[in-house]
Amino acid sequence: MPTEDIRRPIRELECPPGEEYDEDTFNYLLGMERARAERASRRVRLLLATLEGESGESAMITSSCAARLFGGLRQLLRDTDIVGWYRQNRVAGAVLCARLDGSDEETSRAIGARVGEGLRRLLPARTARNLRVRVTQQGPRRVPKG
Repeated sequence: MPTEDIRRPIRELECPPGEEYDEDTFNYLLGMERARAERASRRVRLLLATLEGESGESAMITSSCAARLFGGLRQLLRDTDIVGWYRQNRVAGAVLCARLDGSDEETSRAIGARVGEGLRRLLPARTARNLRVRVTQQGPRRVPKG
């Protein structure tokens, strides 16, 4: 049936509850959001969560830690946000799809702080100490009015 063929790629992009997108799929969806935001002359917010290793670089995230991390992101973010691996097993990401009020930098810092605090409560103390959460903005800068 032709309609079944059309729907198959969409089903392949669906992420079952309790799972996260792999790096390729996540970055594909991020690219789609970037293009959508560009057409609307707005910016995309990207939340990145890493565990800092002893050398200061991002450490490998184990499967048990990833389960808590992604579970926490799904609890703390909106259902419309896209959650997955920005860099497979090293950097968890979330594309924040909703338009938010407030200055870009101020709102991004507040989101990063709130999500980071929530995730630290869900992780073992030793892991929570090494968690780094930041929110970046990508896309065209807005021209100040006035």
